[in-house]
Amino acid sequence: MPSAPAKTENAGRGARLDSWKEIAAYLGKAERTVKRWEKERGLPAHRLPGSGNASVYAFTAELDEWLKSGTALEPQGSPVYDTDLRQDQLPSAATRATEPNPKAAPTYPKPESLLPPAGFRRRWLLAFCGLLLAGMIGAAVNSPTVRASSERLARRLPGALAGTHREQNAAASVSAFEKSQAHDLYLKGRYEWNQRTPDSLNRALDDFTQAVVHDPGNAQAYVGLADTYDLLREFSTMPESDAYTRSIAAAKKAIELDDSLADAHRALAFAEWWGKWDFADGEKEFRRAIELNPNDPIARNWYANVLLIQGRFSEALEENAKARDLDPSSHSILADRGNILFYAGKRDEGIATLKDVEAASPNFGSPHYYLMNISLGMRDYPAFLAEGKKTAETRNDQVLGDIVASAQTGYAQHGEGGLLKNLYARQKEYYLAGKYSGATLAVTCVMMGKKQEGLQLLEAGYDRRDIFVLSAPTNPALFTLRDDPRYEVLLAKLDFHPTPGQPSPNALAKSDISHLRAASDPR
Repeated sequence: MPSAPAKTENAGRGARLDSWKEIAAYLGKAERTVKRWEKERGLPAHRLPGSGNASVYAFTAELDEWLKSGTALEPQGSPVYDTDLRQDQLPSAATRATEPNPKAAPTYPKPESLLPPAGFRRRWLLAFCGLLLAGMIGAAVNSPTVRASSERLARRLPGALAGTHREQNAAASVSAFEKSQAHDLYLKGRYEWNQRTPDSLNRALDDFTQAVVHDPGNAQAYVGLADTYDLLREFSTMPESDAYTRSIAAAKKAIELDDSLADAHRALAFAEWWGKWDFADGEKEFRRAIELNPNDPIARNWYANVLLIQGRFSEALEENAKARDLDPSSHSILADRGNILFYAGKRDEGIATLKDVEAASPNFGSPHYYLMNISLGMRDYPAFLAEGKKTAETRNDQVLGDIVASAQTGYAQHGEGGLLKNLYARQKEYYLAGKYSGATLAVTCVMMGKKQEGLQLLEAGYDRRDIFVLSAPTNPALFTLRDDPRYEVLLAKLDFHPTPGQPSPNALAKSDISHLRAASDPR
């Protein structure tokens, strides 16, 4: 029996091996061999969601059982190809013609001896199905190679998630123990999700994915995946397009499994509204989620934020108040309330509420982010710099951290002019590199008097579906654009499909000028 490196034992699964090198050492083989065995012979290796092919791990007990099954045996006389080779590096047709014919080789083990035991096969079939689905939804976004693979998978995603008889049969055969394991992983994921930090959200992603592995028919686990992607683009540096695409795929899978699940409609509503800019269907899904579960504070709070963006301030405050009644201890709901209060014209109350949340939970990112934007619009630069630094720290956002540090240097040397100059230069540098929002840069442009450049950035942001363009109608920092015909056209294009009797963004620009002026004036 191979000897394993010293590792922590994992509840009946043996020691955990955390790399191809350790797996190869345990099996006494080369790394290339064990990688090929995973592809060709089902060697039980695992990957963390979002890590691509890098973070591979395995458990010694599973490797031992796999070895006992006989699957690792190489057929005698069979050619061994390196499956990582490119097509043009494989043996030629002429070479292959001279190699032994596997079908004719009399010394091969019987086919059944090459398969794991039936129970083991079923578990790994479920695991494979779960990891395949989760991989399609949650492929890593930091590697160009994996990103390209994700794009290819995305084209096949609707069909892959549509549900086949085999998948349904596999889900139906999940044992009570596996269902229990999946539910426990789901609950762990929810705990991590509620912490709302980059690290906790990645742990939640892992928990929800493992829940799907144990029980591919667990609709709540898919909702967890959808919710996690919805927040990863806010609390980490995951690109918006990647996060929302995966969230929508997971939410639709959850709805397919259980259309009565309010959480699934809530997750789909969020991703459709903010990610696809499908405002009509997004609002319909929010209303459907609240109809199915009127006591869901998350659905009501997320809907409140959508109403805020549309300038429907009284409705936003009402929905947020209902959410707060349902979950009075939620820092997220209270932070969103402070933000809504500010834009609804209750400036002092909104800022005080946000500062209360900051004091109660210093490592929670939302109040810092809201106060950063509010302080910049009010030209309260010391507060903007302090909150910007905290926002970058809580999000592990190196780009924002660099931008704020540059603005800090400019402010120390030349006051407001130096701050805006450095802010503009660094934001534009990252924007041109594809790492920063053009709509956010547009705010800086307008504050510096570069209105035409700001308008161009907003128009380009609209075409690119830059999420920050959606806040333009209610952004006090853009108040001075409201008499520009090009800006009027942009606001008219932002058709939020309000309910009958509600103002469009263009109507809001005409009716709420005094309110926005008050919010944009410094103290």
